[in-house]
Amino acid sequence: MEKRTDEKLYRMKEACAILGVHPNTIRLWEKRGKIRIVRSQGGHRRIPKSEIERLLGTKSTAFSPPKAEKSADFPAFLTYVFSYHPDDWELVRKAILIRDNYACRRCGSGESVDVYRKEEAGPNSPENLITLCRRCRGIERGPEKVRREQKVRPKPTPKKPSPPKELPRHEILDNLKPEGLAQRAAFGDLLSAAVVLENFTPEDLAFRARCPENLAKLFCERMRANNYVISKNGSFKLNVRLIR
Repeated sequence: MEKRTDEKLYRMKEACAILGVHPNTIRLWEKRGKIRIVRSQGGHRRIPKSEIERLLGTKSTAFSPPKAEKSADFPAFLTYVFSYHPDDWELVRKAILIRDNYACRRCGSGESVDVYRKEEAGPNSPENLITLCRRCRGIERGPEKVRREQKVRPKPTPKKPSPPKELPRHEILDNLKPEGLAQRAAFGDLLSAAVVLENFTPEDLAFRARCPENLAKLFCERMRANNYVISKNGSFKLNVRLIR
């Protein structure tokens, strides 16, 4: 339970929102005796309403976070942030926004502003960080650099085709399900022709194997159904390797 008091007490998060500062700023003020903190029974910090009014310089009962609140302790806070937390981007960003009054340093606009590095590869330091609006950010980088930095979807890596299956001749012929010994023998001749040609049409096979064209077409269709050939624009490419 919090200590008994008739005064409204604010949690750290609420006080930070009202004052427009980071929690570390309030901790620093407490350490230096700049603000009176009330501790709850659990040891949590609570900020009295009178302290917030004093820091804001107003007795208004309705509070709203100021756009930027730079107190006399802000330089110390800035030094603290960049001395001990230069890699905490959210804390660094907040400090720079407060320093620049939440306004673009180039045009003074307060719309769509954010913190950027002057030198992309440079450190997180007050000298290398600046508040800019989106428009001025584009001007600072230049049109060529903006185009280079635009997110481009990487081209999908083409899938490597799977290597052809290696099957014995008799197994391929069995899977083609020839109807009778005569058709099996014809399919055997067509398979031999396909191995020699590798890329072919049914007409090519029929001519080389000296078989009827309709039989060559049937052979190609059954080869395709078993994924033994790849078909494209009416031609076929052998996709199986015979084990001799």
